[in-house]
Amino acid sequence: MDQPRSPMWPRAERKHLKLQPCCQACTPGTGLEFKVQVHHIFPFHYAVALGRADLELDDRNLITLCETEAGHPADNHHLLVGHLGDFKQGNLTVKQDCTIYQGLKPEQIQAKEEWNLEKKLGRIKDLDVMTDKEKKELRKLMDTTFPLEKNNGLA
Repeated sequence: MDQPRSPMWPRAERKHLKLQPCCQACTPGTGLEFKVQVHHIFPFHYAVALGRADLELDDRNLITLCETEAGHPADNHHLLVGHLGDFKQGNLTVKQDCTIYQGLKPEQIQAKEEWNLEKKLGRIKDLDVMTDKEKKELRKLMDTTFPLEKNNGLA
């Protein structure tokens, strides 16, 4: 079941795209215009389920990635780097990976041995198969990475 978006999401998305309009995994300054998506570092359905719905709108939890769309070819870093090739997955190291693999095509990234090893180990389990302990650990990681802010835009 899909988690409904906050009614404030379109505003947060526009604000983020003004600050970061280009894919963070593509080569900067190429002049290429790709369709982009605002990607959640901690997938928002995980954040909502674990009591951190504020992370849906928190710019610290957002990154811009290109995405293939009909009539708009792109490297689709959203799928590969943001979701590890599976939209049910998340990649908590997406910001670091964008820096490490910046400018590489998906096939070049996937050819890297370290990409394949790291990503197999670093996948987030689906919520429905996580133990309570794993859920608590993920929530703690959310809180450590992005501490709750007093004015998080939800008021």
